[in-house]
Amino acid sequence: MKPATVTSVGGALSEQCRVAAITVTLAKDFLLDYNIQENSLYLGLMGCRINGGNSTHVQLTVAWNECAIQLIHNESHCMASVTLFSTVDPYTSPNGTVEVPTVMLQVPIMCTYSKEMLISADFGSMGYDAVKDVFGRVGALPVLLQLMNSSARLPLNHRLSSQQDLVLEVSINSTSEQIKLIINKCWATSTQDPEGGHSYTFLENSCALNSYTQVLMNGNSTTSRVAVRIFSFVNLTVVYLHCQVQLCIEMGSNTCTADCLQRTARTAKTVGRAFGSSGPLLKSDEELGMETLDTPYVAGISCLGIGLSLFFIIGFFCLFYYQRNRIGHHNFNVKPKQENFTYIDINP
Repeated sequence: MKPATVTSVGGALSEQCRVAAITVTLAKDFLLDYNIQENSLYLGLMGCRINGGNSTHVQLTVAWNECAIQLIHNESHCMASVTLFSTVDPYTSPNGTVEVPTVMLQVPIMCTYSKEMLISADFGSMGYDAVKDVFGRVGALPVLLQLMNSSARLPLNHRLSSQQDLVLEVSINSTSEQIKLIINKCWATSTQDPEGGHSYTFLENSCALNSYTQVLMNGNSTTSRVAVRIFSFVNLTVVYLHCQVQLCIEMGSNTCTADCLQRTARTAKTVGRAFGSSGPLLKSDEELGMETLDTPYVAGISCLGIGLSLFFIIGFFCLFYYQRNRIGHHNFNVKPKQENFTYIDINP
């Protein structure tokens, strides 16, 4: 008779979901009741056998990067799944009789983690490769990009002048002291699409690319900040801001900070990447008004100015000649004028 397939064992089984590993604990009494040998239990693959336990229970522990564990993720959570199964090979009991298991286990084991839980995990006992594998398999990490002035968050559609500083604050929700967030690259576009149209990059490899950009804090904690006078070099009236960030694990004496002035690189290793966008921000009305004076308007103003200047010049000369003609011509020469007449002597 073919053994029945069992997909649930009730209270006889428990599972422990840890970051990067799953442990399944099964009661030995359950195994005895169904003639299941301990050496016929596997978790994920045939080679993943019992590797722990006590007098009453057996344990099977597998890491995320082994024993065919499958990881499925969405924007906020990650689910690790694996199957606990048993074979139905006959075996000889202690009394010499041949026994056959009465059931065949096919129990799905599933663990669900929030990505915040993964980011806040203690990685002290794990090597870099194991940590990198964890983050490499959980998909995009949730980061928050906020646009601020020196202290307050700016609302969407806020207006800025070319002389006002904008602070980009990127953060990740983690309580781990080992996790550090690094802003690697930031750029501006005219649309929400970070890859659409022309872009203005102002931070690359964690270092400012122009005199209008200043790195305030980067790689020191789970929050990093960059200040930029965005409208001083971006020739747009509406901008969206985008930043690519990395997660860095500080282990031992390694550091996640880089010195752009000395051109010294960080010594710690990155384990994951993430991305954040925000906007839009608008250019201030005053500067926008000055820049949007089009050529016909400027030409018209210039022609009007020239016309008025000519009008006043011509008017002045006309007034001058009018006054001159109204007064008439006068000779103010003081030299005696020779008289043109004849004297007649009438004396006898």
